[in-house]
Amino acid sequence: MVKGDRAQLILQSLAEAEAENPDLKSYFVFHQMVLRLLNETRAGMTGTLELADQEALDARVLQGSPLLSFNQLRIEPGPFADLATLIAKALADYEPELAGQPLPADAPGWVSLAESQFTEGQPGPEEPEERDEKAVASLSQLTTDLALKPYLEWAAEQVLPHVNQQRWKRSYCPVCGGPPDLAILTEESGARHLVCSRCNSQWLYQRLGCPFCHTSDHTKISYYPSDDDVYRLYVCEECGRYLKTVDMRKARHRILVEAERITTVDLDLAARQEGYH
Repeated sequence: MVKGDRAQLILQSLAEAEAENPDLKSYFVFHQMVLRLLNETRAGMTGTLELADQEALDARVLQGSPLLSFNQLRIEPGPFADLATLIAKALADYEPELAGQPLPADAPGWVSLAESQFTEGQPGPEEPEERDEKAVASLSQLTTDLALKPYLEWAAEQVLPHVNQQRWKRSYCPVCGGPPDLAILTEESGARHLVCSRCNSQWLYQRLGCPFCHTSDHTKISYYPSDDDVYRLYVCEECGRYLKTVDMRKARHRILVEAERITTVDLDLAARQEGYH
């Protein structure tokens, strides 16, 4: 399936979810607007990524170092700033409390912020440092995270095939170092793959255990299934985090992770109401 068709299917999924959840209309309208902006940027990206040889890439995998660097993204300051400005407006319209917050003054400022956030979100060779996931992100941070997505996805499509999945199995993305915000249980074996919140890469991870605090104590981890058993909400009492999971063995509809993380907002709301984050 070509990228354009996939983008349309994702937007169609959001439109259907909006129709089924009229109380969340503004939420789905916002995400459809942002996805259209990101799709336009992604559609204009061509060329191939410059990668090190496979031996060097394998060495980074063994070290636990994500394979992608910021400079490989080929971000042009002008177009990136234009995209970020449109996203910032959409965010401020959707969440008025963000309106009026300071934003980078020019295109180089946007790129500098993007590089800073990319680097801060990328762990080193060891397990990632603990970050304050409860901290409230600013308008500029939220905007930059979204504006980076088409660049990261473009790169990830080219980098992920070079990752030896059996040798990674870490709790952060082998491509960009981002944390997971979704998991998939595969249709073939029920193996668990984590999905990167930044670049949408999927990678093999251990079947049991919390990917955030790494506890494997089964008394600390539980899950709540949906009525149709397609979705699971895993919660960890050790760190207070949650992870949405899609069981492909039970799914009877097309699973598009870009849409699933948005359309499963009811799971987010349920987790947060119980104090998980």
